Amino acid sequence: MHNGTFIRKMTRMQNVQRWDEYAPHYHDNAASHSFRVAVFSLIAAYVEKENGRDVDLLDLLGKAIFHDMNEVQTGPIMHRTKKEPTLIGHIERMERTASLGLVELLSQSLRPHFHRFVVEAEDDSFEGRIVDGIDSFDAMLFVRREVAHGSPHFDDKLEEMKTALRHHPIDSVRWLFDQVEAETDVLRFIENVMRMDSVRRWKGRFNTIDDNDAIHGFRAAALGMFSGLLEREKYNVDVDVAELVARLLCHDLVEGVTGDVLGPVKHSTQETGAAFEAYERAESERLLGLLPAYMQPAFRRYMADSKDDTYEGMLVDMMDKLDALIKMNMERKMNGAEYEVTYREQLRKVQMRYENPSMIFFLAYILHDLDYVTS
Repeated sequence: MHNGTFIRKMTRMQNVQRWDEYAPHYHDNAASHSFRVAVFSLIAAYVEKENGRDVDLLDLLGKAIFHDMNEVQTGPIMHRTKKEPTLIGHIERMERTASLGLVELLSQSLRPHFHRFVVEAEDDSFEGRIVDGIDSFDAMLFVRREVAHGSPHFDDKLEEMKTALRHHPIDSVRWLFDQVEAETDVLRFIENVMRMDSVRRWKGRFNTIDDNDAIHGFRAAALGMFSGLLEREKYNVDVDVAELVARLLCHDLVEGVTGDVLGPVKHSTQETGAAFEAYERAESERLLGLLPAYMQPAFRRYMADSKDDTYEGMLVDMMDKLDALIKMNMERKMNGAEYEVTYREQLRKVQMRYENPSMIFFLAYILHDLDYVTS
């Protein structure tokens, strides 16, 4: 097994660029895109449940997060090229081979889940068809934003995408599209999600690796899916993995409004920390108010209460810190003067604070593989 190699390849999703051929105003990558697809799929799940349709939330989120992971092997391939009749069979075989190779890196206990998430991401299951539809919905949102900023290469593409979504067979996909067309409050929530790729992290430091809230949300959610399933399947820990992943996807959404304030500033004193916590909770409530009432209790747990006293809340805090450790570890190899001391401090912090199985597994195996390429 090469779990660390799987995690290392997951972190490379941010290097898979999207839309480059169109010279976009906004840059996009597979990590940011997968983050948005997962958040919009989460919303879609509640629309379907409100309409009386059962959704396997864990399966849906896993497929949404990992549906493009094979692109770290194949690279990005334009949609038009993928649909070329003379190439479609070759590309599908290549993508499946890449996906199977990724799953084989994992422990045996995790492979059945990740086979569904990676190899069968956009299959004919209800969850797979939702992910496929939300994939198109997110592409439309990206193109719509480009058109609004005057990018000249997207006008025709936008109309083509709108026509397809207007008649989409999945109710929740059509519902989301209708919110955009009608410019409802839900659109304002969606636009906040779209802004996450503009909220830059690690400001004030010299960085060699780009990072923003969308990329962080993707990595944290992917790491949470891996760790949560590891604890449940290998160590028999009672953890609600879907709840954990949903919280990780949404825990920083408020920063689309507040921005990413540096941790040492937020927590400089106890009073300052309490003031920032109250401010972020108030802004989270305003964002929650943009969603339909039937969604708000669940999304309140995912956003305002993401790091509560439950076991899942503790794991959210842990994944948040582990993702910071991964970022620092990547940076220190090329940028030691800026990050080496901070990395050591963060490593010591997580070693002393957490003793649960996934943290011990991470420190014993994953971190070693991130430091030393073993395959």
